[in-house]
Amino acid sequence: MLRGIIHSMVEHGNSLKVSISLSLEWLQFAQEYQKAHGLTSRSEVIALALKKLRETELADGYRQMAQDYAEQPEEMLDLEFAETVEQIDRG
Repeated sequence: MLRGIIHSMVEHGNSLKVSISLSLEWLQFAQEYQKAHGLTSRSEVIALALKKLRETELADGYRQMAQDYAEQPEEMLDLEFAETVEQIDRG
C-alpha cells in the first residue's frame, strides 16, 4: 500500500506533493487559519496540524506510561514520567 502512495507522489523540493480531499468547511478553516496566522500556504497549515497531532499522540503515550507506572511501579524505571508529561503539556 505504501509503495502505491509513494509512487503517486511527486517530488517537490524538501517535501512531497500529495492530493487530499477536504470538506468545504475544513478548506475554509484552513484558508482562514492561513490568513490569520500569516502562513504562506495551506500546506503549511496542514503540516502544523499534523505536527500538533503527533505531539498529542506522544503526550498521550507518555501519560499512559505514567499511569501504568503509577499502578505498577518498577524500581528500575523511576523516570518521573508524570513530570515529563506535565512539561510536554506546558509546551
